Amino acid sequence: TSLHHDFLPSSWDYYRPTEWDFAILIGSFGLFFTLFCIFARYLPAVAIAEVKSVTPAADPHHGEEHEHE
Repeated sequence: TSLHHDFLPSSWDYYRPTEWDFAILIGSFGLFFTLFCIFARYLPAVAIAEVKSVTPAADPHHGEEHEHE
């Protein structure tokens, strides 16, 4: 036997992606980002209530001068 032609179909020619390949790629990215945004919306890493409680606007005396005796 000769080594001129491989028995692997992938070695017979260059790979050229078709419209279906691009559609599957774009659909995969779209599905991932959709599920990621849903996850980030309903299960955030830090609770928004905790973030709001540590902001300066949450302090009722923010901006006032405090006198220490």
